[in-house]
Amino acid sequence: MPSSRRLLSVAVAVAASAGVIGCGQASGRSMAATTSDAASQRLTTLTSLDQRVARVAQRLSEDNVDLCPAVRQSAGWALHSASQYSNELRPLVQSRFGLEGDLPGVLSAPPDSAAAEAGLREGDLILSVNGEALNPGPARTRPAFEGLAANIAMIDRALAGGATRLGIRRNNEPLDLTVQPHRACGYEVQLNPSDELNARADGRRLFISTALAGFTRSDDELALILGHELAHHVLRHRTWSDVGGAGREANDAAAVNGAGDKETQADRVGLFLTARAGYDTRIAPAFWRRFGAANWRVRYPQLRHASAEARARALEQVQVEIDAKRARGGPLLP
Repeated sequence: MPSSRRLLSVAVAVAASAGVIGCGQASGRSMAATTSDAASQRLTTLTSLDQRVARVAQRLSEDNVDLCPAVRQSAGWALHSASQYSNELRPLVQSRFGLEGDLPGVLSAPPDSAAAEAGLREGDLILSVNGEALNPGPARTRPAFEGLAANIAMIDRALAGGATRLGIRRNNEPLDLTVQPHRACGYEVQLNPSDELNARADGRRLFISTALAGFTRSDDELALILGHELAHHVLRHRTWSDVGGAGREANDAAAVNGAGDKETQADRVGLFLTARAGYDTRIAPAFWRRFGAANWRVRYPQLRHASAEARARALEQVQVEIDAKRARGGPLLP
């Protein structure tokens, strides 16, 4: 799920997120210092999750691009800006990442992404695109995303045309780098600050909550969740009329047929997508059993969703199918 297309809408409302840090009684330190430490730790936790999601989404997106109904030219990165953060966290991200207003900063340039190949890295601040300056925006007193979104849209339009020259600032020094974008699935992946164990797809984006991303113990487990949501797009369960937005193009050759209900289809195809991206899919049954034990909403059958145990058993059979296809040496297609 990846690109300037913003493989990730990092912490869009990171501003108001909480609940990932416990609190205790301050001892020998001021309350202000304790609050500052908690905010710093919260930011560290959120950015770590953002980077994990970006890394996994980039692989899933590029390795399954031929199956995706919408594609785009992608940098495979995760971008953020100072303006999207709360007044509490904004000084921390400005200091930690060198962010400024609405200007996009690189939060993650996953290995093998176009961004990494161009030499971009965490902490780079993007100032211009093909010689045209990006807009730093006004001084803001509340979290806002529209300024960053406008700058990202400008980058996306440039990437849609191919090689894109970026003027960046790194350690207070100017630098020019050229990104040669990769072809990738045309869906943004967004990490949403929430304590609900939830993920969904809407035809244009994939969403995963911080709680669910944090519940996963490895990139392999995270890929199972994102692969399932990407499968809804591959199967055309979710559609979006703005196919051409942000450099997206229709991939009419992509066609994957499913049998059974939509969630069963997405479980099966999602496991194939995860396997195609090189993740260990044999962990899927154990993950679903652990997930069911931790969350009653998936433990028992729900409307349009089988129980976690039923899904685990079905995925065991899908793994047999994947292993057989690999043994025959043919393409790993669902």
